[in-house]
Amino acid sequence: MTKLGSNSLEITTEKKTYHFPLDRYYFTQEPGHIWLKTDGELFNVGFDDFGQFQGPILHIRTRPVGKTYSQGKAFGTVETNKFIGQLRFPVSGSIVETNSEVFDDPQLINNAPYDQWIVKIRPTNLEVDMKSEYIIALGDRDRLEKYIIAELIKYEDPPI
Repeated sequence: MTKLGSNSLEITTEKKTYHFPLDRYYFTQEPGHIWLKTDGELFNVGFDDFGQFQGPILHIRTRPVGKTYSQGKAFGTVETNKFIGQLRFPVSGSIVETNSEVFDDPQLINNAPYDQWIVKIRPTNLEVDMKSEYIIALGDRDRLEKYIIAELIKYEDPPI
């Protein structure tokens, strides 16, 4: 079942209810499930609620602060009991800060994925990157819903 609140998208399956605030962008390039939210001239970048489908997060690793990477390049990895996957740069830029709290206690992301950012990025090619087919724009409920439902079906947890 899908519920649309004014500020979020909620999708319920037999296993879980997933929440997706509409106050941020979502990056869908495989393995996807990255959110980004503006913070002045920077972007906070985190892991969305569906990213937890593979179980509790055990470890997060990222590239160091300072170096610049292009959109889609790996900036780190996330590890659960069932999965080790790449975290990808949603926009070109450099990591200016990492969140040591989530490295020390990755469960913070499982408990509140939208309250916990992993890295802060200073974008370098924002105008072009935001036109990418992999970016779901702020408030684009229809596209976000289609993306999440396709992911749920792919991972055999269809909405009810």
